[in-house]
Formats: sequence, structure tokens, C-alpha cells
Amino acid sequence: MPPTQPEDLASPIDELRNENGLKGTTTEECLQQLSLMDAMMHKLGVMLLYIFPPPSSSAVYNLDKLQRSFVNLVEEDYPILIGELHIDPQTGVVSVKQTLESRKQGGRGIRFETNPSNPMTTESAAKSLSWELMPTTRGPTELICIKATLLSDGGLVIGLDTSHSLLDGEAAFTFMKVWDQHYNGVSEDERLKINHDRHLLWGTSSSSQREHPEFRVVSVEPVKDAGDNDKSETPPMPPLTEQHRFHFSSAMMKKIKEVASHIDSAAAGTATPSRLDPPLPKNYAGNVIFSALSSHPNSELQPKSDSEGSVSPGTLGNVSRRIRASILESDSDYLRDAVNFLAEQSNLSVIQPSTNFFFGPDLMFTSWVHTGMYDAEFEGMWPRFVSIPPLPFDGFVVISEAPKHVDGVDVLVHLESTAMDKLKKLYAQVPYLHNSQTLLSTL
Repeated sequence: MPPTQPEDLASPIDELRNENGLKGTTTEECLQQLSLMDAMMHKLGVMLLYIFPPPSSSAVYNLDKLQRSFVNLVEEDYPILIGELHIDPQTGVVSVKQTLESRKQGGRGIRFETNPSNPMTTESAAKSLSWELMPTTRGPTELICIKATLLSDGGLVIGLDTSHSLLDGEAAFTFMKVWDQHYNGVSEDERLKINHDRHLLWGTSSSSQREHPEFRVVSVEPVKDAGDNDKSETPPMPPLTEQHRFHFSSAMMKKIKEVASHIDSAAAGTATPSRLDPPLPKNYAGNVIFSALSSHPNSELQPKSDSEGSVSPGTLGNVSRRIRASILESDSDYLRDAVNFLAEQSNLSVIQPSTNFFFGPDLMFTSWVHTGMYDAEFEGMWPRFVSIPPLPFDGFVVISEAPKHVDGVDVLVHLESTAMDKLKKLYAQVPYLHNSQTLLSTL
């Protein structure tokens, strides 16, 4: 096991200390300030299940080696994960607080649970995505926790739960790739180089010049005494939700584009490079989550005529055109201006995303396509399946890569259960998707 960090804050966080974000009130405690975009995500987490098939007959997954390599990973490449989450009550600035004790413990102080014997197989684990494969609930200031489980057929599951302020989806996939490099003994010179320059998204001294409807300003709720909890009413239980994965093959996506292009050629999507200019450094570890807001009154989502069916080509073309326009508006100048807008706020806690998707009228989409979510390799095996566990979300959609052996993309949808039943029926009634295409499963 590598040595832990010495008390004088020598390697591995000297580089971070040289940046303006490291603030200390004493020699025993320091605050590593995160970016403004990180602060916007502090109420959310990133949860992932990595399910690996059994390795070859001559190899086995080694839980001790897995944990040792995790400690090395954190101490050498992700020291920002050492400590606890800290939110300034006056400014809403989000930081990582590192104490003398946390620096002494290093990566060993991070909760790493193991289960050397689980009766599930690789296939049953991929189908169930059981919560028992995830670590126990992460605490409110806990930055990250891990659970590694060996399956009855020799497979491996790694459950990861981290604060969204530390890693977004793509950064989490890179984290898993660098972990595999430590596990497999890749030299430091050959490993991916992780960038922690979160000050790059602190904004500039310039004032914002544009409207930003993707954000809304809310009032800060007053802090309640502990005794007030007895007087408050119990909040109502939310409706049941369901998580369902829709798979779209390349042939299905081609058909969707063809139908949409008959309405307006601008509806066809094109791949775009990083929209920030200059772009952020490669393997940037923080959040790069910007929202493109596209509003559609209910009347615009209805079929133009009874003959068009429940999901009409006209509606598809109109919606795709509007969404594409909102994305194109989010160029580098707009995104930099959004960061400046956040920097102007005296308290970041009053800023929230505008989308009201949780049991509200809105939908939130995010894409994990071309982010390397299946690139991690342990004992010579790629993941059989990567997914978030069945979260009780509503109105949330993740477009993700399909497993390496499957063509197309997966669209993971979270909806209230009754609404999900309706969506499944609508999906089955789209003729241009199913006339000549057999539905495929990613499992």
C-alpha cells in the first residue's frame, strides 16, 4: 500500500494547493473550492453499477487487489475525493474540506464495502440491477463510496455512489478507466492524466450579457430548529415510479431521422465538438453540465390530424427542430456567459435549474453517448452491462451507449408508473419503428 499524504500537504495535493481554490483557516484544515457548475449539482449524486462477466478460466477477480488499486487511484490521481463535502451557508460555495485526519487516512478513509459471495449470476445481476449491489446509503457530506461484489458464476459488480459535485457522468466513466489502469499495473507515464483545474469554470470579472432561462432564482428557506420537526406535517408519499430501457438500433434511428427530415431538413442532428472555446483540458474531472432549454406548449405536441396517429411525423419534426435550435444557441459565448451569471450571485443556493421534471410538466434529458462508459477493463473483461440502479425518479431520461456487443443506443426513461404504461403503449404504436424492425434487448 502506498504511503499516505504527510501532514504538510505534500504530494499528491501540492498541485491543487497551487491553485487559488485551496483555502485553509488552520494548518489542520483546508477547503478545496469546486467550480460554479459543481455547486449547481450538489443536491444530486452519480450512481453506477458496473457488471463484469466471469474472466477466463485462468483468472479471477481479486477484491483485495481491487481495493488496493482504488486507494492508489484516489491518492495518486483523485486526491479531491479525500475529505468531505462542505457548503458555505452564506455564499453557497461548494468545497471539499480536508482535515489533518482525512489526509492521514488518504484513500483508506473512503468507505469500500465488499461481498465475496453473492448468489446472483452476471445475467441475473444485469436484469435486476439490485440495490444490494450498491454500497449502503452515502452520507450527506460523504464524497464517494464503493461496493465490490463477486457473483456466483465468477462475475464482478462494482457499485459506485458519488456526489455529483465531484464527478459528472463522463468524469465517472474516466474514473473507472483510470481505476482499471491501476488494477492492471499500467505505469504512471502511460495512465490517463486527470485534470483538476476547476477554477476554469469560476467565471471571469465580466458581467453576464444575456438572459438565462435555464436557471431560476428561488428564495432560501430559513433554517429550522431541530424541535420544529415535531410540529411539521409529514410530506405526502410520492406516486410510484418506474425505470424502463428502450433500445434503438441504428436502423431505427435512421428511420426516425428520415421521418423528421421530411418535415424540416434542419431537424437532422449532427455531431459537434466541445462547445467551449477554448475547450476544457482533456480528462477534466469536474462537472461540465450545461442546460439547453426548449419549451413546448401542450398544443404543439398534439397530432395535426386523426390520421397521423398518437405520435405523428409532424410533431416529431417540430419538436426535433426546436430542440436542435436550443442546442445550437448554446455556443461558447453563451456557456461562458452562463458561468458569469452564476458568478454574479451573492448566494449560489438561490439558483436552481429551471426544469420542473420531478412529478412536474417538464422532462430532463442527458446524454452519455460517446463518453467511454464501457471502456473500463478488469481481468481482461469489458463490462457486460453499465447502468444506474432503479432510482425513484420521474421525468428523467438518460441516452446512453449500448453494451459493446449491441448495435444502437439505449434510452433509459424514469416516469410515474401510470405514465410509463402509456409511454410503452405509444412506443409500440409507432409504425415507422416497428414495421420491419424486430425489437432488440440490450441484455
